[in-house]
Amino acid sequence: MSKSKNKKHGKAISTAIISALAYIVLGFVMIFYPDKVSIALCYTLGGALTVYGLFNLITYFTSKQASFGFEMIVGIAATAFGVFFLISPQSILGMIFAIIGILIIVDSTIDIKRSFQLKTLGVKYWWISFVVSALIIIFAITTIIFPGFFADIIMIILGIALVYEGISGLTLIATIGHYAKKISNESQMINITPDNEYDDD
Repeated sequence: MSKSKNKKHGKAISTAIISALAYIVLGFVMIFYPDKVSIALCYTLGGALTVYGLFNLITYFTSKQASFGFEMIVGIAATAFGVFFLISPQSILGMIFAIIGILIIVDSTIDIKRSFQLKTLGVKYWWISFVVSALIIIFAITTIIFPGFFADIIMIILGIALVYEGISGLTLIATIGHYAKKISNESQMINITPDNEYDDD
């Protein structure tokens, strides 16, 4: 493997580890502070939309060059939605659950792919990770479809799912790395032939 490929592979692993740790931290926060996290996420999204909208409006009206009216329309719409979300944060909880659910589905799909990698490497209990990841995908889809039921409970369960995803991701990365290294070492040992193996004298 070339140095550039090694560098890219190492960067990908580092990114995966950071993402897994972020999932674990966010998951614990959601478990212990579900109601506060819900409202905080709403205010964060509302504030971000408001800032984005105002930025577009300021850019439109202060630009010395001719600009398109589309910028103004986007600015007004984003600001209006942002202010509305800040005034009524509960209105976007469904949207937040949908976004989190989609993220979990994507990550669980990656874990399913890693489960098959474990199977290829000969790991005996690869199917456990596969089954759990599939169940989490089903739960995430349910969360997207029915966001209004038991918001705090859903937030706690989502937190547990995020913690699992983080721990599972770290475990799978470590396991795949261990078995890949083991197979690589065994392959090198097979390819190495002692100089005196075929010496008759």
